[in-house]
Amino acid sequence: MRRELSILCIVLAVLGVSCSSSHNKLLKSNDQDAKFEAAMKAYERKDYFHANQLFENLLLYSRGRETAEKVNFYYGMSLMGSKDYYSAGYQFESFVKWFPYSKLAEEALFQAAYCKYLESPEYSLDQTLTKQAINNFQAYIDKYPKSERVTQANKLMDELRQKLIKKDYVNAYNYYKTSAYQAAQTSLKNFLNDYPDATEYREEAMYYIVLAGYEYAEKSVESKQKERYQSVVMDCERYNAIFNAMQDKAKKQKIEAIYKTAKEKLENIK
Repeated sequence: MRRELSILCIVLAVLGVSCSSSHNKLLKSNDQDAKFEAAMKAYERKDYFHANQLFENLLLYSRGRETAEKVNFYYGMSLMGSKDYYSAGYQFESFVKWFPYSKLAEEALFQAAYCKYLESPEYSLDQTLTKQAINNFQAYIDKYPKSERVTQANKLMDELRQKLIKKDYVNAYNYYKTSAYQAAQTSLKNFLNDYPDATEYREEAMYYIVLAGYEYAEKSVESKQKERYQSVVMDCERYNAIFNAMQDKAKKQKIEAIYKTAKEKLENIK
């Protein structure tokens, strides 16, 4: 059994060396048709390493020739296959510029956006790529509104927007967490204005607006306390009007206590 395995390993090694040698010879040859055929076959069998080398080798030669569109497009697809999404996205964007009237331009525009979607980091990191992906998907929808891909593009955009929403909410909440109460109050109110449909964060945002507003009023100079306690009272009333049926008793009691204290403070100021 061991002998058979040893023979098999030797055969595979010889085949590997042979294939590598053939591939290198092909890269150096002037037979561009053979290169293109080999690149497509490598791509189809998901051998992206060799496909990338062959397509990249063909880029300069194919310029202005009949195979140029396919070489440039499948080079991008092959880069995607090897998970080099940054290079793939750049290649697809270039394809759209170079071949705007190609039958493959629609797919290339979608894939350019999709590459940025795949590169979009978790919400806590810089979201530049996330915003770029949203813009690219929107550009795709605007250009191809009847495409079958529109539904998918909208779904992916919603996922990306959720990252932006979460990041902005966490950033606003962190002001409260670090006792920057004025900034917390302002940021949370801006968050609600910027994302009126972010229902999953609305209750918490309004809750911390009340808490931040109360702490801010407490620490304010005497001449500013009246208007700030009045703001707290209004925020409490707004919160109770919207979330009257809420089940979280601890939050409800906290809001009621702040409301009562703020009203008392206003009476004393008068």
